[in-house]
Amino acid sequence: MDKVTKFFLTYLFSFSAFAVDVTVHVNGGILTQSCNVSGQDLIKNVNFPDLDPKDFSQKGAVSAEESVSIHLENCTGNLNNITYKFSGEADDSDSSLLKVIGKGGATEGVLATGLAIEILNEKKKTIALNTVQALNEVITSATYTLNFYLRYKSTSSSIGPGDASSIVYLDIYYE
Repeated sequence: MDKVTKFFLTYLFSFSAFAVDVTVHVNGGILTQSCNVSGQDLIKNVNFPDLDPKDFSQKGAVSAEESVSIHLENCTGNLNNITYKFSGEADDSDSSLLKVIGKGGATEGVLATGLAIEILNEKKKTIALNTVQALNEVITSATYTLNFYLRYKSTSSSIGPGDASSIVYLDIYYE
């Protein structure tokens, strides 16, 4: 063999072949569909009548409740182990209450002071904000309605007038 052929053969066989194994993990699950929130309930507006600061004569005084209903539809199967959580900005003086932050969350105007918003369950028992709650019901039909109440609660013996709006979110969990 001539020198050029030896060079090319040496060059050709001098490279090693490498193989790399790649592991791909596939994760997923097959879940029974739970429920859908009715389109009309994806954004709820709850309007309280204008109240006088004198209506809250002492710390802990409350306004009348305003009801809120969330309609679930297209529910399938026997759904149990359902939990929910209202989340939002907690009041500085009582973390179980929703803080008054103004319309749309923008604190541009004068905010009411000395009060917060209390959330109540269907039995009108207080639901602590940012805390997971058990529904304690089994949904067996295609539709179901969650009923809650909201009311103002004074956190001080002195209430200042102003915008008493806020925003709260409801998360529903199915297991």
